[in-house]
Amino acid sequence: MKIDDTITFAFKNIKQKKTQSLLTIVGIVIGVLAMVSLISLGYGVQNYIHEEMMKMGSNKITILPMKQFGVPPSHLFTKKDVKVVERVKGVDAIMYGWFGSCEIEYNGEKKLVSYFYATPSKLREVYKDSGYDIEKGRWLEDNDKYACVIGYGTAHNLFDREIKVGDVVKIKDKKFRVVGILKEVGNQQDDNSIILNIDIGEKLFGNKDKYNIIVVTVKEGEDIDKVAEDIKEALKKSLGDEDFSVLTAEQLAERISSILGVITIFVVGVAAISLLVGAIGISNTMHMSILERRRDIGILKALGAETTDILAIFVIESGFLGLFGGIIGLVLGIVMAKGVEILAHKMGYLMVNAWISWELIVGILIFSFLVGVISGYFPARSGAKLNPIETLRGE
Repeated sequence: MKIDDTITFAFKNIKQKKTQSLLTIVGIVIGVLAMVSLISLGYGVQNYIHEEMMKMGSNKITILPMKQFGVPPSHLFTKKDVKVVERVKGVDAIMYGWFGSCEIEYNGEKKLVSYFYATPSKLREVYKDSGYDIEKGRWLEDNDKYACVIGYGTAHNLFDREIKVGDVVKIKDKKFRVVGILKEVGNQQDDNSIILNIDIGEKLFGNKDKYNIIVVTVKEGEDIDKVAEDIKEALKKSLGDEDFSVLTAEQLAERISSILGVITIFVVGVAAISLLVGAIGISNTMHMSILERRRDIGILKALGAETTDILAIFVIESGFLGLFGGIIGLVLGIVMAKGVEILAHKMGYLMVNAWISWELIVGILIFSFLVGVISGYFPARSGAKLNPIETLRGE
């Protein structure tokens, strides 16, 4: 049989059994829908984070007192470590401080936010031209005491009543006057934040001469990778161990993306269980179809069709079922991912983006077709080996 005759024959059978075919591909549709939406959103967030990290400046190096994210540090940095880093050749500006989370009170409401304290002038010097701009009010000054700058989300979204410049918020029963509000960044940690002067922050949280982050900018013309390596060696000698991370903007983005990538793969793997259910459905349908069409198989063999022709008809038919399920699931998955993106943006989560590419579309369609082919292969092989005389007798 010619290949076009084989395809026509397979497609004709699917068309004749529309309802059965539609029910068969439900599992494939659900599995593909989940995979497409999760992959799209997962990679969308990764791309956004990478872009934002690079916007902060390719000349920045971030130093953290732990080897891996999420692992508690065995020690913290001190002013001694700051001076060690400051003396490294190629370091231009340096900023050090502490980030964490705390509860703030406003208008009788208490909410959890991320806080950060550092020397204001050093903070501005390191993060100038990095997208952290003031929407209203002003930046903190080094001589500010009980004053603060708050994130866009803290001001506009977190409390029932918006916080304005000049309003007072409380942290641990201490009053702080809001002198500035940051422009929207797009992620919850930065937008739901509060920034304090380092002197007040150390007193408030009891972390005198302890810092969990150091950020430096590298002088123009210097090799950032070499400077990062020199910082690593200098800190290793000072601390006596390597239980810290020295990351360029590119490396920091890659580190975060790799963590998100692992999470995305795990979640997609769970969603792929639906595909397994769909594959079993296709296999079962093909088995029933072969039982119903035993006589047709016998007629085809009597007319000269080879075993490979019969096998091809059923394999292509099951492949089409997988492909059709993939197309429907792909469309629904893209719609769902875009819907989540729109909803997230309205809620202020600009980092949630749907990543759609031709590689994703083509890859999903090929994958769906192969799932169908593999699911139908074994029932098709058993049908192709049927004895034509027995099938014509209806046995």
